[in-house]
Amino acid sequence: MASIRSRIVNALLPLLGIRSFFAEPDKIDARLAKMRARKPERPTAKHVRRYDIKQDDGRGYPVYTFTPKNGLHEGAPHLLYLHGGGYVMDVVGAHWNTVVRLCEMLGASATVPVYPLAPEHKAPEILAAMRALYADVAEEYGNENITVMGDSAGGGMSVALAQMLRDDGGGMPAQLVLFSPWLDATATAEGQAEIEPKDRMLAIAGLKGAGQMYAGELPLDDPRISPLFGDFSGLPPMAIFAGTSDILLVDARRLAERLGADGMPEFEYYEYPDMFHVWMLIGVPEGKRALRETADFIRRT
Repeated sequence: MASIRSRIVNALLPLLGIRSFFAEPDKIDARLAKMRARKPERPTAKHVRRYDIKQDDGRGYPVYTFTPKNGLHEGAPHLLYLHGGGYVMDVVGAHWNTVVRLCEMLGASATVPVYPLAPEHKAPEILAAMRALYADVAEEYGNENITVMGDSAGGGMSVALAQMLRDDGGGMPAQLVLFSPWLDATATAEGQAEIEPKDRMLAIAGLKGAGQMYAGELPLDDPRISPLFGDFSGLPPMAIFAGTSDILLVDARRLAERLGADGMPEFEYYEYPDMFHVWMLIGVPEGKRALRETADFIRRT
């Protein structure tokens, strides 16, 4: 059973408006216009006190690099974090806080791209931008030191990026970490409809709508949009986190099933009973535990 704090957070999730956003796809355009008009969340003073934060706008979108003021731990990894938000929403404070917590636990540095968003930009353009960014990050830090990770849509993008790197002969990161990954934009998997009444953040109709905005002219089952339909051979070790009150649970379970076959990458699968979408980003007991498990996985692999 989820902790009391997690149950309280889950009860309050509808106040964020994310569920209504995803449950009413016909209103997405108007709501996105309001989101774009608001000032985006960026690193705060508390982050600046502990990290040297460099902002690079030279790529046409902001890229932030975090380096601990007290120096890196010997052998520490470098995190490339791809934020979630259905490919249509900007990075939020919970993403920055999660990156900083993991950097503190690992003595690590991190790169966080505020990548272009759909529907103004489409998957081929966005993925090409992340591929180019990865090449530069790898040149500076070394492939063997990089952890590519993300939540929700960022988790799906992390897998799609790794598949691209393998296919074009690029160097691979040391590992992937996927928080509540969105891996199938068709949203047609068996079991999602049964979970949907318990999910207080996501809705199937909204996933299809956001997925189509990101896909543009590509079919939703294209591996660049839905990496679950791609090839997983030759990818680095993965850690997968999912909760049973999240309609994306079925994506995580199917990925774990695929990785369980012979010849597939090593993986660790963490399924939390009664937990909601991307709880890993929240300071509840289960979220803190998931970050500890993430840090342990990165150290081991």
